[in-house]
Amino acid sequence: MKIGVLFGTRPEVIKCIPVVLEAKRRGHKVVTIFTGQHREMALPLLSFFDIAVDISLNVMKENQTLSGLSQRVLEGLDENKTVLQELDVLLVQGDTTSAFTGAYWGFVNQIKIGHIEAGLRTYNLAGPFPEEGNRQLISKISSFHFAPTELAKDCLYNEGIRNGVRVVGNTSIDMVKNVSEKISLGSSNEKRILVTAHRRENFDGGIDRICDAIMALAKDYPDYQITFPVHKNPNVRTIVNNKLEGFSNIRLTEPMDYLEFVTEMTRSSFIISDSGGVQEEAPSIGKKVIVLRDETERMEAVEAGFCFLVGTNVEKILLKSQELMKNSDEDKNSNVCTVYGDGKAASKIIDELELSKKEISI
Repeated sequence: MKIGVLFGTRPEVIKCIPVVLEAKRRGHKVVTIFTGQHREMALPLLSFFDIAVDISLNVMKENQTLSGLSQRVLEGLDENKTVLQELDVLLVQGDTTSAFTGAYWGFVNQIKIGHIEAGLRTYNLAGPFPEEGNRQLISKISSFHFAPTELAKDCLYNEGIRNGVRVVGNTSIDMVKNVSEKISLGSSNEKRILVTAHRRENFDGGIDRICDAIMALAKDYPDYQITFPVHKNPNVRTIVNNKLEGFSNIRLTEPMDYLEFVTEMTRSSFIISDSGGVQEEAPSIGKKVIVLRDETERMEAVEAGFCFLVGTNVEKILLKSQELMKNSDEDKNSNVCTVYGDGKAASKIIDELELSKKEISI
């Protein structure tokens, strides 16, 4: 079988690596397509797992628009049409604009689309934007829907999407389990908070409020070490650096490589983040997350008591942080959250593709 896998952001790379490795382990031909949004963060991770990029689209431009990004992805895929039209399936992950554009290109070129992490929904097209729209659009043109949870499957079913749906778990858990075998994930008695913030919907004042809350925590709780890997997007970096530089207990760093980030998550008392991936990964290693969003498409961890929606309201961030600090000893002994699977999602995805190929050939 010839399988195309398209990715561009680091979260996509993280979640696609297990699928690429499993497909190659079983002897399938894999064509990796790197759109290139997070080149500096993604390429070292691919190199660590000995995964080569077969097609590089180099779509990134300074201060690019979503429409400009979409145009460059379509043009880049067109330039490689000779190779790509031989694919049995093109896999895209998640909800980025490049994922949707790649899926659309495959659809109009009559290539079957497989959607990794299908069925996540808020049903609010404004939040997260544009990810919620991208997810729904990808679902309409995909042949394979690899849902991470039963809730995601139910969302697809309720939309009338039933063919090709399988609950496989989330490939991010595959990666955490893989990485845990390579690094020490021992617990720590240090008082540490890990912070990440990068989402587009928080650019309009949200990043400022997040920084105000972190600044207040740093002043009121000097015994806590706060680590904040700062996203390279200038809409984030300029504000974070201006507001949070100079505090002795705030460590602003460059974006971390994945192994370092998993280690930092494990050492933390709790995490403050607007990341979707962190909402999955942190609970899987027993860490609680204050989610800097008003809505999430990952309600399973909220319902399990591992994630807490607070938005970018400064008071809510502080109150929930204080609550987790108070209960820190108990939280350190929290069980892991298993709502996102058993770490075998990639194997189940390739199983489904092989089964489909076998049924077609019979």
